Amino acid sequence: MTQAQALDILKTGANVFLTGEPGAGKTHTINEYVKYLREHQIEPAITASTGIAATHIHGQTIHSWSGIGVRRHLSSYDIDAIASTEYLAKRIAKTKVLIIDEISMIDGQTLSMVEAVCRAIKQREEPFGGMQVVLVGDFFQLPPVNKGGGETLFASQSPVWQSMRMVVCYLTEQHRQSDEQFLSILS
Repeated sequence: MTQAQALDILKTGANVFLTGEPGAGKTHTINEYVKYLREHQIEPAITASTGIAATHIHGQTIHSWSGIGVRRHLSSYDIDAIASTEYLAKRIAKTKVLIIDEISMIDGQTLSMVEAVCRAIKQREEPFGGMQVVLVGDFFQLPPVNKGGGETLFASQSPVWQSMRMVVCYLTEQHRQSDEQFLSILS
């Protein structure tokens, strides 16, 4: 799929998993989508799995944005506490589009916690409270961060992933590299 095709799908408001090999243009496509949203007076929440990744996209970590912090589990009390934190409630309530970069580094439990917070604050039963969710990354590059030991589920193994009914946009054109032999090795 080309970047233009993926951008057209993003503009429909569908939940999207944007993926492809390194250099396929995932970041460029997201930047174009953010530009489009801002031209239409929609300010997306731009997040990433780690602080370094968030810095690269001029966003913040998904942990900070959602208020889950370093928690590994959320009780109903935790969700109520996050939902009653005024700045978090306002931020999430007004969000129409949530972008999460480097999704491969987020485990299934973390994705589920973020989704539960969004649904609670928006008071809607649809996944993520009905906001458009754009997940960006490549599961062949970096695995989820595992801080507690034990088995770690990829975000794509989370029940939340299945419930979002995402459109997979696999970018196939190479924009960063023209050396065919090097591209073959990367692939």
